[in-house]
Amino acid sequence: MTATYLHRETEAAAPKDVPFWARQEGVAVILGIYMVLHALIATVFEIAVNPDDAIESYLVQSLELSYVPRNPPFFDWLLWGLQQVLGTDRLSFAVLRYTLLFACAMLVYRVARRVIAEPRLQALATFSLSAIWVIGYHSHRILTHSNVMIVAIAGAFLTVIALARKPSTGLYAGLGAWIAVGMLGKFGFAAFLGVLIVACLMEPTYRRVILDRRILVSLLVAAVPLGIYGLALWRFGHNVASATAQTIGATGAGWDDVFATAVAALVGYVLPLAILMAAVFLPFNRGEGALPDDPARGAPRRVLRTVIVLGIVVTFITTFAVGTTNLRDRYFHVFLLLLPVYLFAELERLGGWRPRVKLYLGLLAALAVGVMAVRVAVPLWPDPRLCGRCVSAEPLYKMKLGVAMKLGTSPTLVADDRFSAGRLRAAIPGARVVVWYPDQYRPPSRPTTGCARITGIANGLPMLLLPPPDKNTLEMAVKWWSPAMNPHRWSDWQMTVLPPDDPLCR
Repeated sequence: MTATYLHRETEAAAPKDVPFWARQEGVAVILGIYMVLHALIATVFEIAVNPDDAIESYLVQSLELSYVPRNPPFFDWLLWGLQQVLGTDRLSFAVLRYTLLFACAMLVYRVARRVIAEPRLQALATFSLSAIWVIGYHSHRILTHSNVMIVAIAGAFLTVIALARKPSTGLYAGLGAWIAVGMLGKFGFAAFLGVLIVACLMEPTYRRVILDRRILVSLLVAAVPLGIYGLALWRFGHNVASATAQTIGATGAGWDDVFATAVAALVGYVLPLAILMAAVFLPFNRGEGALPDDPARGAPRRVLRTVIVLGIVVTFITTFAVGTTNLRDRYFHVFLLLLPVYLFAELERLGGWRPRVKLYLGLLAALAVGVMAVRVAVPLWPDPRLCGRCVSAEPLYKMKLGVAMKLGTSPTLVADDRFSAGRLRAAIPGARVVVWYPDQYRPPSRPTTGCARITGIANGLPMLLLPPPDKNTLEMAVKWWSPAMNPHRWSDWQMTVLPPDDPLCR
């Protein structure tokens, strides 16, 4: 894509009467502020890492080509690199998470500029990612590898649009790079890629993208890193098919339960976006200002529509064929990430949206502020009725001094599971953490200043019975920092000192 073309497009898409929030620089600034505020909440208010972050915290104690068969390693590689600079605490997770989410949002915005003519609708489509609950809420709490995948999905779709407009060998190489990142980010990217290929073949102007012989460049670029990763899977004996079957395999449920699960996952993904758009833009819409279809924008819109519709159909067919009730709303990332772009492209053709922009923008802002308020409220008022175990509010950092006094600055800590081990490592810098049972991943041995088994770290609530203490056991009861809650909350932990030559410590 030439610089001249980009200049023309920018001039056409950013007239002087467009408000700042709808211009390219305005979108970038607003998204940047949004990400920074959430990063501050994650590092200032929340005092412990969340569940998915904890698992990755355990795994990235070394740099490996493959960690576990369930997930590919690209997220872990990025996290490992950041932790060499930023340490093992919450900051590294926040920087990675919000860098990925910012990159995804900006790529979605670039897609919107190709599919939607009106700058205001381009911006609204991008901001509406926050109204997809999986992104606007869950991405801040539990998602890791998925955040890499959505960046690759947006980047790959944008590259395909560019190839349809002006194909080049460089763009085909870029598409191969996105394929590699997507597949090394999360295996679900393969489903998106398959549906995208079918959707392109059904659209004449995009069919040429797939049938161009330069697509071999894409395959070659993707094959090199994926081939190395495939060899690592074989070397470590990681069975991806078996891990996938354990995750979403058959559950023996009846068809009604399977159907209810699939519908709930789909509805869970599109809410509250669908409700907000329907409530604001549909009532009494007379279609004023409707924009006629433009072939240059209509083709990518139709490809996007096919990806969405075909993806939903394939998901439902697969779910019924497998007979699983393990389908989760976040799995629809694969096909519905760009749903806001498609919906606002259709709204542009429908018309009647101009007098309602401020209302919709205000509702999006209120939703974003509400999510931030909830995130702040959890560590300030970690009541089980609000947040259950309230993982992000548990004061694990209070163990740091006791561990250092007993075990030194480079201890080996033995935990009950990966979740506990990862949270320990994030809270106690310098610790090597292992789990007591044989695991697919075990961090490499290193010199240690002491070793102990930590039990009860996953409590948060006094529901887990601790083992009987022995003469080497130190019992710790730690009060939570919860200024807005009465009575206060406590966690009970045990630290049992082990000899350095104990098999658990090796």
